[in-house]
Amino acid sequence: MAAVGMGVTLARGLLVAPALAFFTALSWLTLVEAVGRGGGPREAALSVLHAWASSTRARSILLGMWLGGVLLWGALRVAWVAGAMPLVAWRLAGERGEQPDFTSGLAWRFHSVLPTALVAMLLAAAGQLMVLAAAIAVVQVGARAQVSDSPGVLAFVAACALAAAVGLATSLSVLGDVAVARASLGGEGPSHALTRAARSFLARPAAFLGVVLVVWLATFLAAGSVQAFLGTLAGSVRTGPRAMFLFANLALTAAAALVASGAELWRLGAVGALALDGQDGREARPRNFRIESLGILPPSQ
Repeated sequence: MAAVGMGVTLARGLLVAPALAFFTALSWLTLVEAVGRGGGPREAALSVLHAWASSTRARSILLGMWLGGVLLWGALRVAWVAGAMPLVAWRLAGERGEQPDFTSGLAWRFHSVLPTALVAMLLAAAGQLMVLAAAIAVVQVGARAQVSDSPGVLAFVAACALAAAVGLATSLSVLGDVAVARASLGGEGPSHALTRAARSFLARPAAFLGVVLVVWLATFLAAGSVQAFLGTLAGSVRTGPRAMFLFANLALTAAAALVASGAELWRLGAVGALALDGQDGREARPRNFRIESLGILPPSQ
């Protein structure tokens, strides 16, 4: 599943590549036209800026291509999480029962994971905006502290505000992870996943934050070690054939994507184990004609 996630991570750059290619092509054509008229570097740069500023159609096409790539990558990522996390739950449960497969998890969990993942993204974005606003406020307070009679007090208040913003932003991000984990592991709907995720997080916030920080630290160390090793390898082949240098760069990119996908599974599995601790392990799902007549059951049942 981590290898599949590596492919999903690498697909992000491929899906955004058309927008980048369109931006590069239009800027290059404008630059060549400006140079052909005899303009210097300044005139060429101004021509490129004017082309993008004056053309609403070009900006709309670029924005549409970028949003299309990002949304498609987001759907692929949600599909990967929905299909992979039931297997993680089966491993966490001691491999009891029939082993789920990727397609069954994708079929039963995608509709509940997708809206939950959107809410988690909004929570993370709200936390980032909060940290940005706190940083701007700290800069303004620092400017006034230079002419104040008590700069130490202002610095202390600014530091506390920034630390509180970072802590709240981290809590919002972890809350989103818990909701996604509950939706993908337990098959809960968006409203139930968010409500119960908030209850689970408020019951043991230190445990959730500690797990996420440990996973982040371990991932950072692992990614740093892999990058240092492959960077040394790439440096040793700089004087050799270019194919070897390209291979080292591709290996570095693939290793980083593999570590990122494995860390995401690890993080969601860890917070899911904390959030679902003490439950009976059976997924609650209402009965309907299709389930009763055809015998179609969720993977956990």
